[in-house]
Amino acid sequence: MAGDGGESGDETARHASPTVPPLEDDDLLGEILLRLPPLPSSLPRASLVSRHWARLAGSAAFRRRVPAHHRKPPVLGLFHNPAGELLFTPALAPPDRIPPERFSLYPGGDGGYPDPFDCWSLLACRHGRVLIASSWWRLLLVFDPVSGDQRRVAVPPDFVDYMSTANGAVLCAAGGASGHVHGDCLSRPFKVVLVSTRWKHRPAVARVYSSETGLWGDLVEAAEPCAGMVSRLPGTLVGNSLYWWLNESDDGMLEFDLDTRTLAVVKRPPFEGVHGTRIRIIRAEDGGVGLAVLSYPSFQMWRRRVDSTWVLHATVRMDKILGLPSEIEAGRAAIRGYAEDADAVFISVNNTDCRNYFFVVQLRSMQSTELCGNFSGSSYHPFTHFYTGGKCLSLPLQVYSRKTLDALLGPVNAPTSCSCELVQGADGAADDGPSMCQLPAPTNYVHDPDGAADDGDRSLMCSCDLS
Repeated sequence: MAGDGGESGDETARHASPTVPPLEDDDLLGEILLRLPPLPSSLPRASLVSRHWARLAGSAAFRRRVPAHHRKPPVLGLFHNPAGELLFTPALAPPDRIPPERFSLYPGGDGGYPDPFDCWSLLACRHGRVLIASSWWRLLLVFDPVSGDQRRVAVPPDFVDYMSTANGAVLCAAGGASGHVHGDCLSRPFKVVLVSTRWKHRPAVARVYSSETGLWGDLVEAAEPCAGMVSRLPGTLVGNSLYWWLNESDDGMLEFDLDTRTLAVVKRPPFEGVHGTRIRIIRAEDGGVGLAVLSYPSFQMWRRRVDSTWVLHATVRMDKILGLPSEIEAGRAAIRGYAEDADAVFISVNNTDCRNYFFVVQLRSMQSTELCGNFSGSSYHPFTHFYTGGKCLSLPLQVYSRKTLDALLGPVNAPTSCSCELVQGADGAADDGPSMCQLPAPTNYVHDPDGAADDGDRSLMCSCDLS
């Protein structure tokens, strides 16, 4: 009390430290930003609010928290390899759309002869890396689309004769240890697995490469002969085992255990009259190995029990899920890809109206989304990644100074090329086609390539090379 020599309530309030506004508290703001969708534009757009937001969202410590919070990286797009290219097709709409040229690659360089990857094939895409093989030159290329890093790995001499009938996989060496979440594995070592069935009725073989040692492990041979030939469809990682479909086999698929380094043919249900393009090996809901089977309009999901028997887990009407007629012939629908981390299949349907529909279907919720683009390939490798780098940015349609860019993106090396698109409104629909802008030294301004004034509704979506 004041009469006892104590301070009054007003006096105490005057000496108390000022309260930090909620959105200036790093802990609270960090929790808010973590709950933004893990999409390419989320953090760059949040960084436009203030320097404080930009500093927090751009910090390495915060970026490391994003995968741990969201656990499942989004599907940024799909890879396939037509006409000697590693072609990336975006799966997201603006402002999250990654330009195809950002991740695409022509492994043979400028086409000059001879080049080791003039004759090559796409084998796998997983944990942020892509694996391609040049059987003619006995080389593998492990490509990181985000960093642009390319690692060449020589095929071991005792495996060269098997490459014409080989498939493979690339994966992060961390596995699931120490709570590691895949989708941002840039600095992690990796493994490459090659498998081959050589000739029918001979045991399958495998080799494992480690980027940590730079060496291939011993040749692994299955204990039993293999009745089929390993398919070129992408393999599936379930737990710590890899699975591949076997062509010309009525009831078998190939299993490689990464822990025990053993290779075996395991039983699966027979599916008479269902082509391999309408079946994919998937992760079942219980975490074991499963199968997705499309016989349009029916879609089945199978899972393997602990005793190795199989049970039909679910049957759904895919015509209802996709919103298409049920009368479409079964042969006009196929499963074109499967994303392990996203738990989604990619389905193409060629309708009688000559239109080719392409959908991504979430297996848990059975929600579908139609993807726009040229999806004419027979098989796709989905690319998932927590792509949160400051290289994609949606900017209001106006001029930006070098000082502002430095605050938003960090120091920009001049000159820097940006591929930009004009984006209309909140729905993200593209207003104009792609255009190019340049950040010329010494002023380094980003500008509207059409010279339009800022109208408030449009924004300039830029993907900049900040290396």
